[in-house]
Amino acid sequence: MKKIALIEPQSKEDHVYKHVRMPRLGLPTLGTQLKEEGYLVKFYLGTGDSLPWLQIFEADLVGISTTTATCREAYRIAGLLRSNSIPVVIGGIHATFMPDEALQFADYVVLGEAESSFLPLIRAVEAGREPHGIPGVAYWSNGKPVYNKEPEEKIDMDTLPIPDITLLERSEKLHSVPVMTSRGCPFNCTFCCVTQMFGRRYRFRCNESVLEELSRYPDRHIFFCDDNFLANTVHSKELMREMIEREEVKIRSWGAQVRAEAAFDKELLDLMQRSGCTIVYIGFESINPETLEDYNKQQTVEEIREAIESFQAYGIRIHGMFVLGGEADTAETVKETAAFALEARIDTVQFMILTPMPGTRFYEKLEAEGRILSYDWSLYDGHHTVLKPALMSPEELQSETVKALKKFYSLKNIFKNVGHTGWSSALYRALAWGLIRHFEWKNRGYVQLLKRQQQQALQPVTLLERYLSVPKFNKEQLESASLQLKVSLTEQKGVIYLKLRGMVSSFHLKELRKTLRGKLPSHYAQIVVNAEGVRFASEKAAVGFGAYLQKLGSKARRLQVIATAEKQGLSLLRANKKNRVKMPCFELLMPKH
Repeated sequence: MKKIALIEPQSKEDHVYKHVRMPRLGLPTLGTQLKEEGYLVKFYLGTGDSLPWLQIFEADLVGISTTTATCREAYRIAGLLRSNSIPVVIGGIHATFMPDEALQFADYVVLGEAESSFLPLIRAVEAGREPHGIPGVAYWSNGKPVYNKEPEEKIDMDTLPIPDITLLERSEKLHSVPVMTSRGCPFNCTFCCVTQMFGRRYRFRCNESVLEELSRYPDRHIFFCDDNFLANTVHSKELMREMIEREEVKIRSWGAQVRAEAAFDKELLDLMQRSGCTIVYIGFESINPETLEDYNKQQTVEEIREAIESFQAYGIRIHGMFVLGGEADTAETVKETAAFALEARIDTVQFMILTPMPGTRFYEKLEAEGRILSYDWSLYDGHHTVLKPALMSPEELQSETVKALKKFYSLKNIFKNVGHTGWSSALYRALAWGLIRHFEWKNRGYVQLLKRQQQQALQPVTLLERYLSVPKFNKEQLESASLQLKVSLTEQKGVIYLKLRGMVSSFHLKELRKTLRGKLPSHYAQIVVNAEGVRFASEKAAVGFGAYLQKLGSKARRLQVIATAEKQGLSLLRANKKNRVKMPCFELLMPKH
């Protein structure tokens, strides 16, 4: 086993992240570790449909890193790979907090920080043995899942190699180069899963290592992707002084995520300006004092206002991030947030909808209260309402957030900050003007979907139960004349469940289409097809069934297919490697019986 492919999926949903091509650093770091050990490594970033599949199919093993919002795309990719007998490892923050789910789509799952476990796992797979005892690895053993305990100690960042970004194809085209100097965060905001993933104690790389990495990127814009780049101001000031003084460090500019209170240190602001900082990304989160307290932000609205003025006085643009829909928020709060952002002259903003991310206390609270509306993880991107807010309806939160974005990014406001912080804010506001309106058009039916979900009963509703028989006069199906296909169709909480048992022949498939034609709505949120008890009368019937699933998947926001691992998955998803590979519209679950 020498060829390893690493994939970071991008979501197919239409939102701002779809248009930002910048990898997270987990896979480049793992890829660099493998490369140093003699493995041939390629790193890919994109949606499943955009990946170079003919290259990926040459890999001996594929590792996939996923967030909650991208896990559905990861599962689609994994199904295609496993149907072609390529071992799949899934890791990342979503897999860490939902390992049972991730393991349904993968051969192995890596929990938590993977740098101490991924290479030993690769060697175990290479040697043909189970990864018994490798910390943080989950795997299948005799049809049962096994979960190795996560390591007790967090990774020492100075033991990690400098990530080789050139493993990513067309890395030279990246608008910003990601660099990480620390992990962890002690603030523990209730809706954030950073502390659960990386711990509450900050861990820093030594500045010498960071400076060496920066020297590799002359005349490039750097994005310090730490959760709080200025967590330790003494450490940060030393780094910035060296960035200014070192001749080999010739970056064009840099930006980072910081907290508002960094603006109250004048020496720090001066060093940021002189070392090339042009933009900061600040999680202001709210202008509602009750919401700030509930989020555990440990800041006031007045501090937010002062921070904006201080950063901009040094020529540093501000991208302000707000999370709308807290327990004390109303529709008026959303409107006031947009007005505040304009009045305070923030350069660009993100108005995100509060989302209960797996692994957070907030997720556990809302799940216990029955306030989570959907478990379609692709909607967990901060742009879609997936919860029942306390003081407004879900559709109200959705529509008011879009209105707030349209108000901020209106034509009359595009050039508002040009005389304040330059032309860059105008450029990004103009781009956002188009993105917001395209998002609104693409998601024009989502508010109606939220209303329908609110009206649906919690108890499952049986839509159909029927036996489809093969007529005895059909000579082509004489062998299966006594066999039937049982079709069961139910709906619960907006999810349609189609359960099939028995033989599927070409005739059965034709009758199935007719039977379901009037039972399924024209568009639906999620459908689960359980085909574990299905047998195919012929290869033609299997191909036809796969084509029918593709048609169903084109109308659903999400389609999952449960199939037996041995043959069904191969019949439904086997790719024709001689031609262009077409990704399926559905996620394939192949249980390890």
